Amino acid sequence: MGNIVQSVWSRIRAAQGKAMSRVHPFVLLVSCLGILLAYLTGMYATGSFHSTSRWMGAMLACTSVVVVLHMPGYKEALRAGWIRVLGTFLGAFVAYLYLLVLPFSVVGMLLAVFVLEMFCMVLNMYGSGSIATITMLIILLVSKMSPEVDPAVNCALRFFEATVGVGVGVALLWIIERWNRWRRKLLAMGRSSDGNPVDMDTMPLRWGHLRVLIVASLGQVTGAGLATIVGIVIPMIQLAAHPELSPAMQGVVAASSLVGIMIGAVLFGAWSDRKGYLFFFRLCPAIILCAALFAFFADSVHSLVASLFVMGMGIGGGYSLDSDYISEIMPRRLRLMMVGVAKASSAIGNIVMAAAGFYLLRVWNTPEHWNRLLLLVAVMAIIMLLCRIRFGQSPGWLMSHGRTEEAERAVRYFLGPDVHPGEIRSRSDRRDRPKASWGGLFSRGNARRIVFSGVPWACEGFGVYGVGVFLPVLIMSLGLDPSSAGTFDHIVSSVKMSTYINMFVLLGFVAGLFLVNRIYHVRMQTWGFLLCAAGLALLLAGHELHLSKWTIIAGFMIFELFLNAGPHLVTFIIPPQIYPVADRGAGSGLAAAFGKAGAVVGVVIIPLLLKSGAAVTAFVGRKALPPAAAGGSPELRHDR
Repeated sequence: MGNIVQSVWSRIRAAQGKAMSRVHPFVLLVSCLGILLAYLTGMYATGSFHSTSRWMGAMLACTSVVVVLHMPGYKEALRAGWIRVLGTFLGAFVAYLYLLVLPFSVVGMLLAVFVLEMFCMVLNMYGSGSIATITMLIILLVSKMSPEVDPAVNCALRFFEATVGVGVGVALLWIIERWNRWRRKLLAMGRSSDGNPVDMDTMPLRWGHLRVLIVASLGQVTGAGLATIVGIVIPMIQLAAHPELSPAMQGVVAASSLVGIMIGAVLFGAWSDRKGYLFFFRLCPAIILCAALFAFFADSVHSLVASLFVMGMGIGGGYSLDSDYISEIMPRRLRLMMVGVAKASSAIGNIVMAAAGFYLLRVWNTPEHWNRLLLLVAVMAIIMLLCRIRFGQSPGWLMSHGRTEEAERAVRYFLGPDVHPGEIRSRSDRRDRPKASWGGLFSRGNARRIVFSGVPWACEGFGVYGVGVFLPVLIMSLGLDPSSAGTFDHIVSSVKMSTYINMFVLLGFVAGLFLVNRIYHVRMQTWGFLLCAAGLALLLAGHELHLSKWTIIAGFMIFELFLNAGPHLVTFIIPPQIYPVADRGAGSGLAAAFGKAGAVVGVVIIPLLLKSGAAVTAFVGRKALPPAAAGGSPELRHDR
């Protein structure tokens, strides 16, 4: 019976894998982009001339994009697009002639359809001329809804909308073809001229490496983006719906996602060590998506807290897996750099979400729509989920569980058929080792690893989230925003300044990536803590001594620059270095949980925690982290 169930389950998984292999996330995203552009054209470009018919215009433009995008290639799309433009012109021309002579009537409409379709038959384009009839019918119906509209304007707008839709569709198909051509070149990079297999540890970069890096980095982008959105939402909730919201409750709202990240990192990290990375790698964005949609539709504070907690669990689960995938797939010489790049991508989440929030607040001009901001997180979750549908199981996890053939297939899936596993072949079968447990993770041998990877991460997380989440509130309370208007304008202005300050998060990461292979990580993290503490001291001095606001802004910028150049970057790349594969998911998850525990504590004692983090790094780190190589360049631990 067990064999039958296992056989059925294997067939289901094979069918599911085959079905998912037909999903192309890039094509889906391009299609959505094309429809969005067409919709905006109909709603705003042509709507500015005749607002009543803007919905019809959007429909016509969107259908043109859809038809063209479903062509098999760019050349076929050109022909289909030309026929569609010609048909639209004929339909608009016949409709114009009709409206010049007669007002709208059912009999007249049928007569116009008869004449137009006969004309298409004469031109031998009847089978492809349906767009002509559709265009004419839309124009006639618009004239019925708005008799005052000029027939020339009505016809010209419909022709313009269809033409723009075709143009957008053809342009996007051209982009897709160029992308596929570039992707094929990337897939062929690094192939040996003699046809011999290449070693995944020493091979040059390929598209497979970049793909893993991009997909794994999306979790960092989403996590940082959620923190930014929460910082914008809190003052909007207090202004729009809950003026009685106490500081304690604001802290609960801000901390709920962090608590979720802390718990999710531990739970999903441990589960993934036992069950495999891929399932949880896909499950996490699905959890984030569901929670974000729930928060949008149930717009109370309590539902927001629950949703943020669940979103945090999904993000925390991703944190425990992102660096593992990258460190396993990348060539040995680039592992540290690429793990750091993934962490640095969180700055993009800060900047993009702050900029998008600023734009949307300017457009809405009201705090009542605070729950709509969470749809930005839902969009990111959808992108993550689509990108992870066509993904593979961790080769290192498969090898550590004795599934050597599957691990080799996973390596070939990610990097190409001519690649064979490198050092992961030497990893011992997990079944030959004692079963991992939480007791083992907290054993005497792992105590230094836990302290070194966890406590500095807690101090760093306290600074990153304690300041990052409440950055708009801090800017308003310190009087840094230039707005002199109402409270909502203060929020908008503070979000704008947050965007500028977050630029230094990115600059800090760039500086850290430049140094990560040149400076011993213990020293890099120690000095990062000390210098960002100095930035906070400058901020405090500027506020207490009533110095220029630029002094306070400089303190913010120094803090963000050195926090992200050192501790924020290094804490993410240390766990994969110091934990063996058997405990890597749980160890990384536990370290991330320490980081979020520090973030939950608050912003009151940030300078003290940062100094504590520097001390822990200096004294404990030298015992847990592998020593610097002879040339001074740190190396990732290569697991057994």
